[in-house]
Formats: sequence, C-alpha cells, structure tokens
Amino acid sequence: MLRLALVLVFILGIVPAAVQACGSTEPCRFGPDEEYRVSPPPGWDGKTRIGALVFVHGHRASATEMINYRELVDAVHALGFMLVAPQGLGDSWSTPGSPSDGKRDEVAFMSRLMDDLTKRFPIDPKRIVGSGFSQGSSVIWEVACHGDGRFSAFVPVAGVWWTPMPKDCQAPPRPMLHIHGVADRVMPLTGRTLGGRWKQGDVMQAFATIKRVNACPESASVREMRGALSCEISENCGSGKQLAFCLHQGDHHTDPSWFMEVRDWIETVLKKRG
Repeated sequence: MLRLALVLVFILGIVPAAVQACGSTEPCRFGPDEEYRVSPPPGWDGKTRIGALVFVHGHRASATEMINYRELVDAVHALGFMLVAPQGLGDSWSTPGSPSDGKRDEVAFMSRLMDDLTKRFPIDPKRIVGSGFSQGSSVIWEVACHGDGRFSAFVPVAGVWWTPMPKDCQAPPRPMLHIHGVADRVMPLTGRTLGGRWKQGDVMQAFATIKRVNACPESASVREMRGALSCEISENCGSGKQLAFCLHQGDHHTDPSWFMEVRDWIETVLKKRG
C-alpha cells in the first residue's frame, strides 16, 4: 500500500498534505524559528497563479496580528493579492545599525521565505510586492538594496535604513513607493538617536540614494492621491522604473486604505514589470 501511495503521488502530482498545511491559522514553517502566515483572497482556487504582498510587521507585533488585521487583509485581497505575513525573531527584526543588529540576517531570511512560498503556492513571480511598517519597513529597505531581486516593487511605510546608511545597492533596481507621516516622532523623517548609540536614518537622504541607484532624473512631479497622501513621483528612471515618495499629515502609524490610494501606481509598475 505504501508503494502504491508513492506511485500515485508521483503520477498524479499529489502534494503531501504536510507541505501545504499552513495558512492564516497554521504558520508555514521553513527553518528553525522561521515562519510566516498567508491569507489568499476568498474564492481563490489554489491553482491559479496569484500575486503576493509580503507585509513585514513592526517592532513588538507579530505575523498573527497582521493576518488578523481585518482592514489590512481586506485591502490586500482587494488588490487581488495573497497576504503573506512573515514572523520576526522575538517579535522584532534584526536590521543593520539597529538595537537588534546581528541576531539574524533578515535579507537572507526573506530570500529563504521566498523559496518556501513559491514552492508551496503558485505565486506569480511578476506580481510580488514587499511592504512593511516601522522596523518592518526597515527590513523592506534592506531587501530593496541588498536582496536577490525577486520582489517586483516595494511599498515601505514609516521606516528606513539605520545608520550608517548604504551609499550604494547591489540589488537589481525596483520601483518603490515610500509612505511617511510628517508628524512621526517614533521614526522621524530626519531620524533620531536611541540609547545614545543607535541612529535611525534620514528618510529623505535614503530616498535620494534610491533615486540615484535607480538612475532617476532630478525633477519629479507632485501628485495628490485619492485620499490622505501627497506624493512626489519620479518617472522615467533607469529601465523604466518609477519611484514615489508619499507624505501624510499624521504620526507613526499605518493605514491599509493607503493601498487603495496607491493602487494605480502599483498596477502601473507591475504592468511594466510584466
């Protein structure tokens, strides 16, 4: 019987249940202390190729919180994406220059996550968006600069590199839309020092680096989005890339409705990617 079962798996392409037995309630585990949760849109058949929005939680949050954040889940589903929520080590992230530096290579972690995600699910490789909030946004900036290029675009929120900030990037250039609040005091636009030794980066300087890496022109157009965001759009960057720097008048928070406000930007850059 065991031999017959193995033959059927080989012939019919049946994937053992243990491989796919994860989702919103059961984490997808792929290494020691490495896991994520997923939430596909309602009605998805599990076979059709689907885009993924990887949302990296902030400090002292969790993948479970993100997957249960109804407004975020609904916004990602409305975009037609599967929500992917990675779990930080100890509910935080180890980014260079931060207080948790050295605990884990998060760029390598995100690469291993992508390996596992694309093995388990039929992810469309041209529709993978990386996003995150606060310290999770800092992870996204690290991946945008040093990752393996599998993300199609990035939408980080209220977080950036810590100092010393990179002066150049090795990752292939990708479109980015950064969102930040002008009244943010947790991760201010100009950065701040913690504990007398750790310094958050200056967001405007970081974005200038990304513009240079993407070979963007000096001039940029200013565009009001449909809601709270006012964005400076840098078009005609190298290889047809597009960057956007969006401000809102609030403090340190994230609002899932912003994904709807920037939906046209996401769809435009992904269409060019395709």
